[in-house]
Amino acid sequence: MKQHTSSPLLIEPGVLAIFGAVPETAAHQHTLIQITLPMGDADMRLTLPNHDAIQLTGANIINQAVSHQLTMQTGWVILIEPSCKLGKQLTAKLADKEFIEIKINKNLDSTQSLSELLTLCGLPPALQTTVPQTPSPLTTAPQTILDTRIARLLDKLNRCIGHECVKPQQWRAADIAIELNLSESRFLHLFKDTMQIPWRPYLLWRRLICAVQTLQQGKTATEAAYIAGFSDSAHLSRTFKKQFGLSLREYQKR
Repeated sequence: MKQHTSSPLLIEPGVLAIFGAVPETAAHQHTLIQITLPMGDADMRLTLPNHDAIQLTGANIINQAVSHQLTMQTGWVILIEPSCKLGKQLTAKLADKEFIEIKINKNLDSTQSLSELLTLCGLPPALQTTVPQTPSPLTTAPQTILDTRIARLLDKLNRCIGHECVKPQQWRAADIAIELNLSESRFLHLFKDTMQIPWRPYLLWRRLICAVQTLQQGKTATEAAYIAGFSDSAHLSRTFKKQFGLSLREYQKR
């Protein structure tokens, strides 16, 4: 787990958590589950514009593909892939609801670990957030087991976390399919069925993690765009705004 005290950022396979202020975002939605943990109830406003403009002012969990707008003075935003172990725990907790509100009985700060934050949310600590890579004879839910070919692909992607990103030229679906001894159409179907996210938006999410990690290391937006596989900083900024509801410049300011 990576944590930086100057601007706390926690990255694990399947999870990105950031502590700080969030200026008012545009309405946006993503293929990820989101946990929002404000320092205090008065410090946050989360609006669901497609649901009679419902407003939440306390800690909450938002299901994937739910449009929302967020303003928060200080707190944690945690984004989780639905296919990882933690994502499956959250999916079960949501039980098909678009959001749930949660009660946090302890003050939050920038020094808490991901396990501590999850415990405060009423979830057991998830020290290993990815699903098993190989079948287990004790597993009672086969749908939670990762196809071994997809597991190899994720393992390769995970090498980017905490290290230099693997060059994006290697991530064309046609090339990956050849490497995995699959047709391109079979790979795309298998990936979506396994990960609950189509390959292209998943790859964009992973590239954004690389970009955030690169910016955290003090590099420029242009450098982050190149390393993460975007055509230029403008392409990175457009994708960032669509995914997170705020511009790259706004993110860098915070």
